[in-house]
Amino acid sequence: MKLSYLAGAVAAATLALTGCGGSDGDSTKYSNVSFAVSDAPVDTAESVTVAFSQIELKKDDGTRVLLDVTPSDPNKDYEQIDLLDYQGMESAVILTSEPVPVGVYKELILLIYPEDGLNYVTQEGIQEPLKQPSNKLKLGSFEVSEQVDGTTQAFTIEFDLRKSLVERGTGAQNGYILKPHGVTIVDNATSGSLSGDVTTSLYTTGGGCSEESSYSNSYVYLYKGFHDESNLVDLVDPLDPNFDDSGLLLPEAAVAPFASAPVSDANSYQFGYLAPGEYTVAFSCKADGDDSIQYDGLTIPNPTGQLHEVTITAGNPSVQDFGTL
Repeated sequence: MKLSYLAGAVAAATLALTGCGGSDGDSTKYSNVSFAVSDAPVDTAESVTVAFSQIELKKDDGTRVLLDVTPSDPNKDYEQIDLLDYQGMESAVILTSEPVPVGVYKELILLIYPEDGLNYVTQEGIQEPLKQPSNKLKLGSFEVSEQVDGTTQAFTIEFDLRKSLVERGTGAQNGYILKPHGVTIVDNATSGSLSGDVTTSLYTTGGGCSEESSYSNSYVYLYKGFHDESNLVDLVDPLDPNFDDSGLLLPEAAVAPFASAPVSDANSYQFGYLAPGEYTVAFSCKADGDDSIQYDGLTIPNPTGQLHEVTITAGNPSVQDFGTL
């Protein structure tokens, strides 16, 4: 085990001793947590492989917990996963069950093992490096609650790769990075899901759809809240340093997608691990190649009228089909 991992183990041990009633009489409560990863796929990649080594948790009060992942191979100190193998409701556990202090954490940081050849994207048979700045992916907040029955609180880190996977520099030859944009942390116990079927006639109906359109061109977009179609736009990230507003102007009242999912060859789609709430879901027959940073001006929904309001509830799978006009 490397020195950095030993330091993490010592830090975790110190927290555990304090929580059990150290010299200062602290009565910190602990709950066991587990973490898994899942994804919504990117347009053209054949694999997005990442070697996760540690998970760092930070609280506002300065509490810091550093946890080693649980490798499937005990001879390794990382877990290497192809995210494209775990789509929809499929997930891969990277930390089985570890005690951490109860409370709200302002940040979760995924540490990525930096060894050459372990992190990469394969596209059209060509393998390109995935090099994460500082070998860290800093994500948002989440809450560890007290589990009175001693169960493990399970979280899933959901990657929307259409939003989070971006090229470095000016082309794929420079490799890729993962951005926090499009990565969410979901408590499995309070999450829901959304899936549905798409009538094949929608591929060739309406503006922009043609005989060449098929499931491979089609995507379903998910937006937080209820919206009419006038303000719905494609994937865009105005906060990205490479965002360029010199071309198409992003509408002032634009509502950007929370997530997107491809239509499969079975003419269906799926969003897994969604927080409860109100959403708008919209179909587009021609949305392949949607740039995750720039505004492309895609028509959503396409055909017009192909959107629905859905309410996701904890622990329940929701179904919304897209049919003929």
